[in-house]
Amino acid sequence: MAKKSILFAFLLIALNSFAQLNINYYISIGRARLFAEKYNEAIESFNVVIKVKPELAEPYFLRGIAKYNLMDYMGAEQDFNSAIKYKPNHTDAYRYRGYARINLKKHYLAINDFSDAIDLNAIDPDLYVARGFCKIRVNQYNQAITDFNKSLHISKKNKRAYFYRGLSKNYLEDTLGALADYDKALAIDPDYMDVFMNKGILYSEWKKFDTAIINFNKVLEIEPLNASAYINRGLANYHLRNTDLAIHDLDTALQYEPENSLALFNRALIKSEIGQNREAIQDLDKVIRLNPQNILSYFNRGSMKMEINDLQGAFIDFTQAIEIYPDFAKAYINRSIVRQKLNDINGAISDREMADQIIENAKQNQDSYMSYSDTTANLKSLITLKSSNRFYNNPQFNQRIIPESNFKLVLGTENSKYFNRLGVLFEEIDLIKSDYADLGIVMDKEVQDILEAEAVSSEIKKLEEEYLNTSNKVQNLIESSLYKSLTRNYNGALSDLDLAIKADPYNFLAYFCRANIRSEMIDYMKMLEQENEVILIDPTGNSKDNTIKSYESIQDYNMVIQDYMKSLTLAPQFVFATYNLANTYVKTRDYKKAIELYNAVIKLEPVFAEAFYNRGLTYIYLKQTENGCMDMSVSGELGLEKAYSVIARFCEN
Repeated sequence: MAKKSILFAFLLIALNSFAQLNINYYISIGRARLFAEKYNEAIESFNVVIKVKPELAEPYFLRGIAKYNLMDYMGAEQDFNSAIKYKPNHTDAYRYRGYARINLKKHYLAINDFSDAIDLNAIDPDLYVARGFCKIRVNQYNQAITDFNKSLHISKKNKRAYFYRGLSKNYLEDTLGALADYDKALAIDPDYMDVFMNKGILYSEWKKFDTAIINFNKVLEIEPLNASAYINRGLANYHLRNTDLAIHDLDTALQYEPENSLALFNRALIKSEIGQNREAIQDLDKVIRLNPQNILSYFNRGSMKMEINDLQGAFIDFTQAIEIYPDFAKAYINRSIVRQKLNDINGAISDREMADQIIENAKQNQDSYMSYSDTTANLKSLITLKSSNRFYNNPQFNQRIIPESNFKLVLGTENSKYFNRLGVLFEEIDLIKSDYADLGIVMDKEVQDILEAEAVSSEIKKLEEEYLNTSNKVQNLIESSLYKSLTRNYNGALSDLDLAIKADPYNFLAYFCRANIRSEMIDYMKMLEQENEVILIDPTGNSKDNTIKSYESIQDYNMVIQDYMKSLTLAPQFVFATYNLANTYVKTRDYKKAIELYNAVIKLEPVFAEAFYNRGLTYIYLKQTENGCMDMSVSGELGLEKAYSVIARFCEN
C-alpha cells in the first residue's frame, strides 16, 4: 500500500508540474468545449486549472457557466461565489450568479447581484432588465418599471424591456399600457412569441376570444409544439362554443405533454358538459394522481360520479375534498344528497347542517370568506392560465432515479473497476498527448519525460499482481466464484468463496467478493419477486412452507454487512468495501449509518464521484435537498453525467 501511495504522489507531482506550464492551454481547451456545448468535458478542463491554481477567478467563472448550462444552478452559484472572491470586480460573475439565483428562486439575492453588476457597469441595459424581472417576481411592479425605463433610456431597441414593462403594467391593471408595450416589443421583433402569448391572454380576459385566437395562432406558427398555446386557444374556442375545436386543442396539448394537469382538468369539464362523464372521470383520475391535494378535481369527479349513479365513488370523492378543506360547504351539500340516495338519512341531515353552519360563519366573517364556502360559485368553470398556479405540472424528468451500484472485482485485472482506478491518471496523460498532437504542438523534452507512462504502467502491473498474490488455490477459487456469478450460479459462487476463506481466513478480497455476490443474489431475487408476484401455497394450504422460509432468509443483508466489515477489519483503507457497505445500509434503510460511511469514503477518496452521487440521493430522500444537490453538483463536476439529470429533477427550484 505504501508503494502505491508513493506512485500516486509521483504522478500527481508530475501532472501538477505539467499543468502549471499550461494554464492558458487548459483554459483555452475549456472555452472551446464550452463553445461546442460539451459542458462535462469543459468542467474537466477547468478542474485541472483549479487544482493547480485554486486562487484564479476565471476557471471558477467558466466552470460555473458550464454548470449553469447543465442546470446545476447550486453548483454554478458556488463557482460564481469563488470567482467573485478572487476577483471582486468580476461583473459577469455577478450577472450569472444572479441568473443562477433566479432559477434557485433566490430573487432578493439576485436583485443584489444585478445591483452590484450595475455598480460596475451602469450602461449595460440588460442588467436593468434582469433586475426588473426579479422585482416582478417579488411583486415590486412599480420598481420593476423604473428599471425597465432605465434600460430603455440606454437602448430604445431593447425588446425584453418593453415586454417585461408590459407585463408589469398588466399586473398593475394598466392593460392598455401593457398592450402598447407589447406592440412596441413586436415592432422590434415581429416573431416575439412571448408577446403573442400574453396578448392572447389579455384579449381572453377582455372576452375578445376571436382576437385572442389570432394571437395564439401566431404563437403556434412560431413554436408548433407549444402546449400552453393549444390550451389557451382551446379555452377561447370553448367560450366561442366551438366545443369540438376546444377538445381537439386540448387533445393536441396532451400529445406533447401527456401529464399536463391543466389540459386534463379542462378537457374533463368540457367532456362532462357534453355528456362524456366516463371519459371525463378518466381525465380527472390522472389529474388527481399528479395533484393529490387538488380539491376541485375530487369535487368535480364526485359530481360526475353522481351523474352516472356511482354513489359510493361520489361519496368517497366528496369526503376526500372535505378532508383536504374542512370548510368546503358545497362538498357537504353534495355529500348530503349522496347520503340521502344511499338511505343514510342521519348522515344526510348532519352534512346539510354542517354546510349551513359554514355558510353562516362565512357571512359573519367576510375577511375569512373563502370561495369554497360560496354555494353560488360555479366550481365547474374552466381554469385559465391566470389561475393555473393551483396546479403543479412537470412532465419531464419522471424517470426513476437509481443509485450507483456496488463496485466489484471482475475477471481479468484489465477490466477490473478497482484496479482501473489506478490507471485513471494514465488516461489523462494520453488525453493530453492526443490534444497536443491534434493542435500540432511539439512537446519539449521535459514534458515528454513527464508524460512517459510506460515504465510507471509496468509498475502498476506489478502492483496488481502483488495485490492479488495469495496462494494459487485461493486465487483460483475467487476467479471461479466470479465466473459462476456471471451466470447467476450464486450458490456455487458462494461455496467457492467459503472454501477460499477457509483456506486463507485473512484474505480481505474473498470476504469482499462474498459480500458482493450475496448482495447481488438478494437484489436479483427481489427483482424476480417484483416482476412475478406469485404466492406459493403447499398442498395443505399453508402458505408458510419451506420454500418461502428459505426465500425470506435470502433477503437478510446481515451476512453481507458482516463480510464487508470483516474485509475492512483486514484492510481498513479498502475504500470500495466501505462504499459497498454504505450502499448496503441504504438498502436496509439505515440512512444515518450510510451517510457516515459515504463521509468516510469521501475522506479517503475525495474524487469518488459515485460516493457523492449516492450520498446526494440519500440526502434528497431524507428531504435534506440542499445537501443532496451540493453532492450532485460535485458528482457531476467529477464526471458522473447522470448527476445532472437528478439536479434537473430535484434542484432547479
